[in-house]
Amino acid sequence: MKSVRYHHQLGLLDEPERLGNSHKQYQVRHLVRLLQITRLTELGVPLSQIEVIGSTDDDPQGALRTIDAELAATIERLQLIRRELVAILQHGTSASLPEGFAEAGRDLSAADQSLLLIWSCGFDADAMRDL
Repeated sequence: MKSVRYHHQLGLLDEPERLGNSHKQYQVRHLVRLLQITRLTELGVPLSQIEVIGSTDDDPQGALRTIDAELAATIERLQLIRRELVAILQHGTSASLPEGFAEAGRDLSAADQSLLLIWSCGFDADAMRDL
């Protein structure tokens, strides 16, 4: 099976012993590990993180909490992006305007929109909110 060989190459799944006829002799532990890898992949865990979970026998829950926090941050970032896209589409403004300026941006000249974009690279979030 191609994915099993790939998991061997990545070091996620131990190579089984070979029989005299050179066939691999998989055991229950190999099946269990393969099912764990499949389950974690279905949960959206990247293969690089699965390796960490497999090698973290002392605190696998900690590794999962770290992955959960990373996923939560990604979801939050994607929700922010989606809100911004909705605002841009709703107000028919430029996608190059900084966050929070979609509505006000439609009344600005191209030069003022460019200036806002430049300021957003130098000012922190509080300063941009004050604008």
